[in-house]
Amino acid sequence: MYTPSPEEVANAFDLGEPVGGLVHFRRGGADVWRLDTATGSYFVKGYLTTPDGQSTDQLAHAMAFERDARAAHIDMPEPVVPIDPLLDWVTRIEERLFRVYRWIEHRTYDGDVSAWLGRTMAQVHQLQPAGPIGLPEWWRPAVQSPETWEGWFAKARERDVAWAGLCADSLPHILAATERLSELLDVAPDIVTTHGDFKTHNIVMSDSGPVLVDWDSVRTDSAALEAGRVAYIFGAGDPEQINRILTAYVEAGGELGWAGPDLFLSVTRNHLQILAEQIRVSLGEATAADWMGDPATIEATIADLLLRAAGLSQLPRRCGGGALGR
Repeated sequence: MYTPSPEEVANAFDLGEPVGGLVHFRRGGADVWRLDTATGSYFVKGYLTTPDGQSTDQLAHAMAFERDARAAHIDMPEPVVPIDPLLDWVTRIEERLFRVYRWIEHRTYDGDVSAWLGRTMAQVHQLQPAGPIGLPEWWRPAVQSPETWEGWFAKARERDVAWAGLCADSLPHILAATERLSELLDVAPDIVTTHGDFKTHNIVMSDSGPVLVDWDSVRTDSAALEAGRVAYIFGAGDPEQINRILTAYVEAGGELGWAGPDLFLSVTRNHLQILAEQIRVSLGEATAADWMGDPATIEATIADLLLRAAGLSQLPRRCGGGALGR
């Protein structure tokens, strides 16, 4: 992919004279650099996708939501407007799309962000409620028929793959979890537009407090089920911390009650979807995505997910007291 010079970025966003080069520090869905100039320090993002209609449509959708979030005073980074925008805060340099934020001087993620996280999720979920339209399409790849799971496991046994011996014990748990998912697909009543990627790496601990970054993954989801999954991730298995996050969410206006015992079902969905994707690769039905790693890593991941399948029926259906006790 094309990498611009510091001068090209600085000129495109009117950042002043560069002081040093572009310092590359991460590649994921985009390349990201730090650029210091005479006017300050900046976070530069270069998208890896080509600027076709599909990618620009998603960026336009995401930035419109980001604009609403800024207007609602959600804690987030400050974007820089380019001199010649392709759309909103994005411009094209050669054939690649770029955007820039003011750099946030941050410190090590070292505190309990439960109250801030619950409140911020509730604020985000209140921006664009979509109503009772059922769970979005991206939930559905996690729901496979019993025949599909049985067919995959039969192939695994025939080929004597490393994880074949785990199939029999895990299958009942997988089918039970799939049934729970299926029952909710068309009835979830609280679909909202959301940030879509509440993860620890997207919470930057600045000197002024936590900041939610990376707004490119905007999508729709069930507000309650996303809140449950995010609380589960950040709670790291600690019921008290999970409950602190969800209590803050409810106190800021979030609604959890309808989900009842299925509040953490998005954790199950993620488990089943990743398992299905990796099994397809292992059995030669699909090509491995970059994030999956080498074949040995894929086999090990499948084995781990199958070993943890029993836990799908043991996810917390409620935590004692607090938001979940209401």
